[in-house]
Amino acid sequence: MCDTRTVFDTRKTTITIDTSRCLPAKDGNSNPRCGFACVKACRLYGRSVLRIENNRPVLAIADPEEVKRLDNECLACEYHCELRGTGCISIEVHW
Repeated sequence: MCDTRTVFDTRKTTITIDTSRCLPAKDGNSNPRCGFACVKACRLYGRSVLRIENNRPVLAIADPEEVKRLDNECLACEYHCELRGTGCISIEVHW
């Protein structure tokens, strides 16, 4: 069985992308209705830690410690996925 979730940690959050609910990943569509809003938001408001690979959002940085160092925890990917996509991204904030 293939894991349909991408999970990664930042300094104060855990971000989960459920690719079984992600429009471009689920449909194999390179021009989805959401327009890859999560990746665009990460580039506009964040530090470009997400990129598109095989029609799905994935981490652009392989080293987990580098992700923690670079990510500014703006929450934009979750918000824009909810607004334009299917809400397949959830962010748990750790206090």
